[in-house]
Amino acid sequence: MPFIKILVPMAGVTRDRFALATALAAAKPFNAHVVAMFVHVDPRESVPYGELPLSPDIVQDLIDTAADLEKASCKAARATISSMAAEAGVRIVSAPEHGDGVTLSYEEIREHLPRALDKAARLCDLVVFPPIRETDDPEVQDGFIRTLMKIGRPVLLSAEHCPAEIGGNVAVGWDGSIASAHALTASLPYLRKASRVEILIVQNGSLPGDGSDVAAYLALHGVTASARTLPRGDSMTAEVLLDTAANGGFDLLVAGGYGHSQMAEAIFGGVTEHIVSHPRIPVFMMH
Repeated sequence: MPFIKILVPMAGVTRDRFALATALAAAKPFNAHVVAMFVHVDPRESVPYGELPLSPDIVQDLIDTAADLEKASCKAARATISSMAAEAGVRIVSAPEHGDGVTLSYEEIREHLPRALDKAARLCDLVVFPPIRETDDPEVQDGFIRTLMKIGRPVLLSAEHCPAEIGGNVAVGWDGSIASAHALTASLPYLRKASRVEILIVQNGSLPGDGSDVAAYLALHGVTASARTLPRGDSMTAEVLLDTAANGGFDLLVAGGYGHSQMAEAIFGGVTEHIVSHPRIPVFMMH
């Protein structure tokens, strides 16, 4: 099934530009529709709660300041959408539609980000996020994890640059896990259109084969793929995958997300945690 409706949350920050550019590039092979969604936060939630009560004047000042910041962020998000649509030659429409080219629409929602994504992602084929950092708002981190693990939608992480295209040359990270299998099958619409597909297996203890079974599976779907085993050395598995994909001329890396316990990865720094915070090229993920 092709990716026809792609969702990208906006926050009115610099990274919006990279995420939206990635969403538009990801939409191009399918003439898909991109929904840019800005989620308003209730300014009253900016008031801290503690043992010492705040005076009404201080409370109102905090609410007013948060409201002003919210307006500025919303204005910045709209400006980014307008300028990038013009640069890409993409038509802005009032409601999602599928035609002969990529289209873009803009939505504003007042809701907690994780809940807004929870509802919106259910009727989208792909959700695009910027790199997720430890310093990001917890709602951003929670929204990403919920989309990947609870909603079960594929996500696409943008790198911190605007890609010219996505899906021409694809690297597939393979470790034999269920998550990597889900990512492989979910990415088939891109793999079928790719000029080059390579299966990358990082040497880490027992190997999940030489990739010939994966290549044979892809061949049944009309995808020609080669396979390569990479020495891990002293590097992290994620670093080897990202470096190889970024330095090998690939414009998309396919990888399983949270193949092991999410809590264990969050604490011990697993492959997923490193990939979502350091993507050097767009990364397609599925749990």
